[in-house]
Amino acid sequence: MRTTYGRMSLGAALLVVTAIVVSCATLTRAPSEVAGARLFTFPGDWSTVPAKTITLFYPGQASWEFLTSNDHPGASALEAVGCVTCHTGQEKTLGAKLVKAGPREADPIPGKAPTIDLTVRAAYDSESVYFQFRWATATPHAMHTLWRYDGKQWVAWGGPKPDATKKGIAPSYEDRLAVLWDDPDNVPAFDGSQATFSRVGCWMTCHASMRAMPRDVPKSALEPHPYWGSQGRKVGDIRKYLLISRTARDEAGAWDKVKPAAELNRLKAAGKFLDLWQWRAARSNAVGYASDDWVLEYRNGDAGRAPFFSRPKPEFMYDEKVVGFRAIPEAEFLARMGQAALIEGKTAVPFDSKATFAVGDLLPQQILREPQGSSADVQASGRYADGYWVVELRRKLNTGNPDDRVLRPGKAYPVGFSIFDDTVSNRRHYVTLPLTVGLGVDGDVKAVKVGR
Repeated sequence: MRTTYGRMSLGAALLVVTAIVVSCATLTRAPSEVAGARLFTFPGDWSTVPAKTITLFYPGQASWEFLTSNDHPGASALEAVGCVTCHTGQEKTLGAKLVKAGPREADPIPGKAPTIDLTVRAAYDSESVYFQFRWATATPHAMHTLWRYDGKQWVAWGGPKPDATKKGIAPSYEDRLAVLWDDPDNVPAFDGSQATFSRVGCWMTCHASMRAMPRDVPKSALEPHPYWGSQGRKVGDIRKYLLISRTARDEAGAWDKVKPAAELNRLKAAGKFLDLWQWRAARSNAVGYASDDWVLEYRNGDAGRAPFFSRPKPEFMYDEKVVGFRAIPEAEFLARMGQAALIEGKTAVPFDSKATFAVGDLLPQQILREPQGSSADVQASGRYADGYWVVELRRKLNTGNPDDRVLRPGKAYPVGFSIFDDTVSNRRHYVTLPLTVGLGVDGDVKAVKVGR
């Protein structure tokens, strides 16, 4: 299956995926194997690349505003030494504390593990950087939110824990892996701060006003806002952002104090943003990509066409001639996990209002497609087997796109990894303390040279 950097035929890749998954599926449990499209081949031998196992921990609602408050004993040291000096080696202790009900967790998920171990390998050649990630999970979750037919109409169904379970609905949300990048000592936590991403990691993007956080901003407050509301970006919630995009700071994270567009553009042009890659088990894996984003005043998607989109009502159903069914029966929800992707022009056809459906039939809300432009920079291949996800990523060292971080051999880059496991979203992922990836030089993860 060796290809050029360009692409393997997506149709050919999907035939491989279907053959793998259907052979493993049963109707009473999740498939033992799930595999996405594979559009590239690693130009080396992963078994010879040094592996680094990193413990990720559950962070609860520990926002930047908490870290810099009097409630955090290390607040005074944050600017000078960052997170690693105080907390290295404490990941299991922190996770065990924060996963339980307490001041940083008002809504715990019963039985949620406090930590997860992630094994990372990295390499590069003259053109690209490569990663291999491996972590254990009992059940692969390769579906996202769904539509369910109730006998009269299609209604929204599924969703993440604990929201879905509180409604008496089976949770349905994808597993996900994210990689957050910066240049060394490049982006400060706020204007004038000595704390950079290399010292404080992803906490500088996490604020009290974001989704599922203590000061989550309601839509009624967003609607009239000139930047976020109906006359601006039309967002439904606040997501990751950097305080250098705000004119002030406050206990809510200054969500509403966005700098003028000209100043945001200047910051972006100066490279004052974080690069974010997100492999998604449901919304990107089947087409062989990770979604490519960048963080400044918001979590923005790269230019071009993203690998997935959605509509406010069902507009596509499965192509029965291709996959053998037009919807997934609710009783087969887990078994068909690896067959769930509705891919435009491949497994999906326009919704037929005259087609018959049974009560409980399910359709994905997200439609997949091959991305284009800068959104297609990060190729990805994810496979679940023997109780583990193994995800490989590839991206050019220099994509030539202004919304991507340029990676150069001989440098060590600040990075953070996160894992979304067991049908969760938003803040309920596992995170790392600040790390580095060295391209041919020492780092917490050292990428080795392969090929020519």
